[in-house]
Amino acid sequence: MKYIDSQDTLYELESYNLIEPSTVTVKAEKTADLNGDGVVNILDLVILSNAFGKDSPDLNADGVVNILDLVVISNAFD
Repeated sequence: MKYIDSQDTLYELESYNLIEPSTVTVKAEKTADLNGDGVVNILDLVILSNAFGKDSPDLNADGVVNILDLVVISNAFD
């Protein structure tokens, strides 16, 4: 399951644990599939490149889109 937060950051649901009927804890992990098409490819790289120097989509959570995010996305290439 994928979702986008208020800052347009795409997350992919990894797992959840039902604690009681009204409470669900969710572990979410950022994904390199920035356009949500199911594959990591050049289109995702273009999105990341256009955001260089901004704060989102920051794949490695260091506060800025930079070369380290390019490494993350290149390692996830399909």
